[in-house]
Amino acid sequence: MKALVTGGAGFVGSHVVRQLLDQGRDVRVLVLPGEDESNLEGLNVERLEGDVRDAARMREAVRDCDVVFHLAAVYALWLPRPELMREVNVEGTRNLLEAARAEEVDRFVHCSSIAVFGGQGPGRDATETSGFGLGPTHDIYSRSKYDGHRVAEGFASELDVVIVAPCGPVGPGDVGPTPTGKLLLAAMKLPAIVAIDTDTNFIHVRDVAAGHLLAAERGKTGESYLLGNENLSFRELAVLIMEVTGNRKPIATVPRRVARLGGRVGVRWARHISGRAPYFTPAAIDIARLGLRADCSRAVTELGLPQTPIREALHDALKWFEIRGRV
Repeated sequence: MKALVTGGAGFVGSHVVRQLLDQGRDVRVLVLPGEDESNLEGLNVERLEGDVRDAARMREAVRDCDVVFHLAAVYALWLPRPELMREVNVEGTRNLLEAARAEEVDRFVHCSSIAVFGGQGPGRDATETSGFGLGPTHDIYSRSKYDGHRVAEGFASELDVVIVAPCGPVGPGDVGPTPTGKLLLAAMKLPAIVAIDTDTNFIHVRDVAAGHLLAAERGKTGESYLLGNENLSFRELAVLIMEVTGNRKPIATVPRRVARLGGRVGVRWARHISGRAPYFTPAAIDIARLGLRADCSRAVTELGLPQTPIREALHDALKWFEIRGRV
């Protein structure tokens, strides 16, 4: 019995790999040429270099595998060539699904995103039946994940596909780091914590990984499951971070109007001068206004999704950053 994990060197993917190994599964990991593979260090896995945009290579990747966990994706606030997100997140997903169908894979677990269901407005929780609330933000990543999600759903009549949509993961292995990881690092390094007023659902990254395995075992074909735990404002998260780190620093909330103006300036600077992603974009501020709250009770009830306290997740993330000399 062999499992393929795309994106297996990443934050969530590496935890999926470790939990599969703990179950005694043979694991093949698809990695991009030149990708940072530090999260796979010391793990007994088969590494296969490849790009999900390469349809022929995806046939090789899924061959002899009974289950595929598809987590490879491009996540970025801004890219010099934004078309890359669609090429990977939509067409790459299609390539992998077609390969899995051709190779008669038993089960396919597609990693979607809270972006597909979130953005229902302040104080409102997204569920698996929520519409695409982030469409008006014109965020390219959110649109690409929504379209990739629909592609995966479309294969459910021909392939045993189940979809998971993680919320905000927190914990060890955050090589990026994610926006939450950056906030944790900033809380350790800067004299004050700067945050935008928004609500987001957070979950321990190991629980997200467990949700993938539980979906493979118990999920219903064609169905989606939001993987999350606690809804927190960024101010509440900042307070938790200070409690975990033992620091006491002022928390500054930036007005959205000011942040959006800064985002426009940052995008222009990135496009014409630096070529590097800005800290935030106007679309990111629009997403913050709508919020990424979620009701994840379906995954808890139907899959048995674990619910580790976010305080513990923050502690684990901080310990990981310390070991690697980041703080």
